[in-house]
Amino acid sequence: MNKDVVYIESEDDITDVIAKIEKAKEKIVAVVPPKKAGVFRSIVNIKLMAKAGAAAGKTVVIVTVDPSITKLAAATRLPVAKNLQSAPVVPAMDVPVGEPGGQPEVLVAPEETEAEAEPGAEKPDNTEEGETSVDDANGATDKTSDAIVPDEDEDKEEKDDDEGNKKSDEKKESEKDKKSKTDKDEKKSHNWFKNHKKTTIIGAICMVLLTGFLVWAFVFAPKVDITVAIKTESKNFSEGITLMEDPAKEKAAEGIFYLEQRKYDSTQEVSFQATGTKNLGEKARGELIVYTYFKDSGTVAIPAGSIFTINGLNFTSDANVTLSWPGPEKDVDLEQCENNTKGSAMQYGCLISGKVTVTASNGGTQYNVGKSDSWTTTANVLVRSETPMTGGTDNTMTVVQQSDVNAAQAQITASKEAENKKSLYETIGDDEYIIESTFTQTTSAAQVTPGVDEEVKAGVTPSLKVTTTASVYIISKTKLEEFIRKKAALEEGQKIYQINNIYLESLVRTDGGYTARLKAQYYVGANLTDDDVVKESMGKGLGEVKTILKSKSSSITDVEVKASYPWVNSVPNDKNKISVTIEVKDQDGNKVEKDSGKTETKNDNTEKAEEKTDEKKDSNSSS
Repeated sequence: MNKDVVYIESEDDITDVIAKIEKAKEKIVAVVPPKKAGVFRSIVNIKLMAKAGAAAGKTVVIVTVDPSITKLAAATRLPVAKNLQSAPVVPAMDVPVGEPGGQPEVLVAPEETEAEAEPGAEKPDNTEEGETSVDDANGATDKTSDAIVPDEDEDKEEKDDDEGNKKSDEKKESEKDKKSKTDKDEKKSHNWFKNHKKTTIIGAICMVLLTGFLVWAFVFAPKVDITVAIKTESKNFSEGITLMEDPAKEKAAEGIFYLEQRKYDSTQEVSFQATGTKNLGEKARGELIVYTYFKDSGTVAIPAGSIFTINGLNFTSDANVTLSWPGPEKDVDLEQCENNTKGSAMQYGCLISGKVTVTASNGGTQYNVGKSDSWTTTANVLVRSETPMTGGTDNTMTVVQQSDVNAAQAQITASKEAENKKSLYETIGDDEYIIESTFTQTTSAAQVTPGVDEEVKAGVTPSLKVTTTASVYIISKTKLEEFIRKKAALEEGQKIYQINNIYLESLVRTDGGYTARLKAQYYVGANLTDDDVVKESMGKGLGEVKTILKSKSSSITDVEVKASYPWVNSVPNDKNKISVTIEVKDQDGNKVEKDSGKTETKNDNTEKAEEKTDEKKDSNSSS
C-alpha cells in the first residue's frame, strides 16, 4: 500500500507537523521525527497528531526506535514502525516495542472494513503482498487472534536491514542536512515573519518614514533667509543738458537727448443754442448820385461793393463806377477849382458826378429810406439821393451767429482739456519722462450746423464739431537715469540704489531745440547685490555669515539670518535654498521707495521758460 513520508525538522512546531500531515496525499502518513525529539516529547502534541490524522481520514505512523516517543505513542495508541520498511504496530503501554514480552497489535488499514472476518473468509483484494495492514490508531481494538507477530528470523533480517539502511540513512541525512541548511534558515526566517507579521510590517513602515524624514530634514528642508539692511545717503544731482527734436543728433552719454513730441487727437461734438436773429425779407434797392470837385485832370474809380451808409443802415454798390471830368465849362474859374474845397465846388462849377445803384445789406422795411443828402461812403466822393430806396420787406428768423460758435468752442476746450491730457499721458510708458510745461491743446476749424447766419428751423438744434489735439514733449527716462549714474560722484564700493524726483529747470528754446538743467535726488550705499550675499554665505555658519557681511561696508547696519528649522546651523550650498532681501533705508531709517516711473516736471517759472511756452503755443496755433 502506498504511503507518504513526512520528515520533521528540529525547529518545526506542532502546527508545522499537523500542516504536513494534512497536506499528505496518501491515506498512510509515515512521520519521521528528527534526531532531537522536539515536539515529540509532549503527550499533548502526539495526541494532536493522532487527532489531526483521524480528522483528515489518514493513519499516522511514527517511524522511530526512541523508547520515549514509543511510550508516548503507546499512551495515545498511535502506530509505530522501527523504519520505513518494517510493519507498523501499536506498542504495548508497559513494554516498549521490540522488547521481550511485548505484544504488538496488528492494525487494520483504513481501507479495510472494521467488522471481524468470519472463519474461512478471504483476504480483501486491495491488500498488497509485502505490506502490513493497520487499523486507525484511534478506533482500533485489540485483536490478538488476528495479530501478526514477527518471529526471530524476521527480527534478525530486520536488524541486518536496519544496519545497512542506517548507514545509508545517515549518509542521506548528512547530505540532506547540508542541502536543507539554507532551507531551514529560510524556513526559520519565514516562521519568524509569520509569527511577527504585524510587528514586521509596522517596523518596516516606521523605518521608511524615518528614512524619509531624515532625507527631508537634512537634504530638502534646510533653507535660509538672509536680510541685509543698508543705510543710504541722499545726494542731489544738477547738470546742464541739451534737448534736440532731431533723433539723429542725440548723444545721451554727452547730455544731448532726443526730445520727442507725443500727440493725442480726439473729436468732440456739442449742441448749443442759437441766439442770433436776421431779417430774411426782400432787400431795398435804389440809386445814388456821387460827385466830387475838380482838382486835377483824370478819373475817380468807385469799385463794386463800396459801402454807402445812412442812419446806420448799409448799402453796397452793385457795379464799378468811374467818374471823369470832361473839361472846363464856360465861365468856370479853373483857379478857383484848383484851390477850392468840396464845400464850394458846386459854386464854381468844378463838379464831376455820376450815378451808382446800391442794394441794402439785409432785408427789411427799415431800408426803405427817402431821398437824403446825409449819405456817407468809404469812397472819396460825395453822395446824395434824389429818389427813395424801395422794395424792402420784413421776414425775421433765428440764425446762428459767430458769438454762439465761439462760446460753444470755448466750452469744449475747457471741459475736454483734462480728459485729453489724461488720455495722452496713458499712451506714455513708465520709462518716459514727461516735460509737463510743454503740454498744449489746439482745436481745428469748427464745423457748425447750420452755418453762421443760416436759419435755424423749428425743431433743429445747432451743433458744433471740432477736433482737439493734445501734445507734450517727452524724454527717455532710462537714458536720463543712465546719464545721472555716469555723472554722479561716487566713492569706491558705493552704488546708486534709487533715483527720485527727476525734473528739468530753466527750460529755454534755442535753435533746433532747448537747453535745461537736469536735477534729481539719488541714494548711495554699499555696492552689494543678492549674488554677492549668496556667494559669501554658502556653506558657512549662521553667525559667521553675519560677521562676513557686516565687515564689507560701514553702510551695512544689520544682517539677519533665519534658518527654516532649529537643526539647521549652516547655510546650504544650494543657492536655490538661499533667499536674500536687501532693505535700503535712508538716514532716518525709513525705507527708500522705488520710483513711480513718471516723475512730474518741476520747471522754474522764469521769464525765459514762459517765453518758450508762449512761443510753443503760438507755433501750435499756427500749424
